[in-house]
Amino acid sequence: MIRPKGPAHTAPAPARIWVLLASEASTAVIFRRGPSRWTHLSLWNTRTDEITQGSWFHGRLYEWMSDLSPDGQHLLYVARNEAKRRVQAAAETFDGEHMWSWTALCRPPRVKALGLWNASDGWSGGGVFTANQALTLNHSARDLKALIQPNGFTAQGVTDRERVDTVLLALKRTGWQVTAWPEQWMGMGEAYPVVLRKRALELRFISSPQYRRYVTYTWHGPDPVPLLEGASWADFDQQGRLVIAQEGRLYAMWGTEARELIDLNVHQPPRHSSAASSDVATPIIQANRS
Repeated sequence: MIRPKGPAHTAPAPARIWVLLASEASTAVIFRRGPSRWTHLSLWNTRTDEITQGSWFHGRLYEWMSDLSPDGQHLLYVARNEAKRRVQAAAETFDGEHMWSWTALCRPPRVKALGLWNASDGWSGGGVFTANQALTLNHSARDLKALIQPNGFTAQGVTDRERVDTVLLALKRTGWQVTAWPEQWMGMGEAYPVVLRKRALELRFISSPQYRRYVTYTWHGPDPVPLLEGASWADFDQQGRLVIAQEGRLYAMWGTEARELIDLNVHQPPRHSSAASSDVATPIIQANRS
């Protein structure tokens, strides 16, 4: 048998998508992960389905530790990048600060920090909006120090190392209700999930015995929704549509028909990591509504 020459080609894994919906505006921020060391932000107008491409970040943005302001104008996110040159650049910029993880406030879809706090102690990071320009951060109130003070915002830390549950509060703000909260769910697998519900949609947060956290969705409506099988994210948007992310694609349901809004797998990071996090032009894409 003659074997083909050259290395075997493996198709890239599809992007993973998570979306934060604004509670008081037709705005959402799309977190697109993949390849593994890259995260991309997009801004989604759910009324018109215009999607504005934003920053690529070479590193990890933690979507479950991030929050979108009620008016959709600002994003609070947690980032991590342990590259030596990044750590050195942070020390040179912020008077010797040793920083490889941080909480930042930005105006999506760009990651450029309008407010910045070091989160490299292994505990700190993230927080929630308590109002459009008020933040509660998962940073010690006693040691809270802004490396960049956000203009017009108030920020407070937490006491006694009591963290706010960012993803839970963000979901509850947009209409989700907790229906089950076991005393112990971390590492307990599918038998002990945290369960939330919004209309006919059920969301389960699961922590595997290896402490890998993931979500599953179940539909309790009259008609089946096959796309929910393996979905990385699903919700009802501000227009009342069921919207679903699966295999790097974003869909909206019209009745029983699923229509693809955008395929984010076709968007790839810049070829040189030095271009990461730069505020490049952000073309607007009119999502497919036909």
